[in-house]
Amino acid sequence: MRKVFTIAGRDVRSGLRDFLIVYLTVAPLLIALLLRVFIGGVGDAPLTVAVYDAGTSLSADLAPYLQVEQFTSRAGLVDRVMRHDDMFGVVATDGGYELVKQGNEMPGSDQVLRSLLTRLSDQERELPIRVVVSDIGWQMSPLKLQGATMLIIFTTVFGGMLIMLNLVEEKMSNTLSAMNVSPASRAEFIIGKGLLGFLMPIVGSLGAVTILGFAAHNLAMLVVSVVSLAFISLIIGFGIGVMANDPISGIASMKGVFIPVLASVLGAMFLAESWHFVLYWSPFYWGYQSINAILLGEATWMLVAQYSAAILAITGVVFLLLRPRIARGLN
Repeated sequence: MRKVFTIAGRDVRSGLRDFLIVYLTVAPLLIALLLRVFIGGVGDAPLTVAVYDAGTSLSADLAPYLQVEQFTSRAGLVDRVMRHDDMFGVVATDGGYELVKQGNEMPGSDQVLRSLLTRLSDQERELPIRVVVSDIGWQMSPLKLQGATMLIIFTTVFGGMLIMLNLVEEKMSNTLSAMNVSPASRAEFIIGKGLLGFLMPIVGSLGAVTILGFAAHNLAMLVVSVVSLAFISLIIGFGIGVMANDPISGIASMKGVFIPVLASVLGAMFLAESWHFVLYWSPFYWGYQSINAILLGEATWMLVAQYSAAILAITGVVFLLLRPRIARGLN
């Protein structure tokens, strides 16, 4: 194990010298922060209204549907409405409700508020329709969910890129041949070279889901699923690293990896379930399904085990196919 950590430590020093490790480690966290900033919750109200209710229950009646700011005077409400942002004002009067607008709002943007005020004014009138509210089960923004799932999938590519660039550096500095006559065995060399790329998707994924606020996800299930995905990093890194002779050609080859990644994720999202069988060849498809179920709180240990087994089986087949080429490239 000491030799393994020595090889991994050499990669750490090399990566820190040009900030490669720092960049690839921080990138998923920065993307998660951007998602956290720009993606609102599915329950966020799109309309904010200023209310002067003069002791009535108007604010409480509107609160379930809109974001409400209360004011103690009509003058304060008018001053708030006249600012640059789009905000409507409602003043409770003896004859009903007064709608206060600046006049430059988007046409039709007050229709929701007008409909609510009309309904509040006619509470005693029986509606000519029967309204039924159903819950489809979504408790978060779909963009937040899909963004987190795709980010976790892409951390696998980042881990493979780190392994690939470390191997290319060994070849460019003519130290790869020296490693073959060193006391370290071939297995120790491979484990040491792949250790950082294997750990990076795990660290990046756990950090991303924490930043995005998935507090209810099952941590143990997520770790099992991400660990199975991390083996893809080894295949990507060693498969491309032994063929590339410089970083430019290696990065160019890495672009081809994004095709199956995007095809698997977008296919799982938009294809009808009856057509999902065309994606069964891709470990990224099974990784997407597993992580998506975990973040939604719908996963079971049996489901995670099945998806992880599918990922490992496909990864194992690909490794057996690429093993001769990887062995020749490491000589």
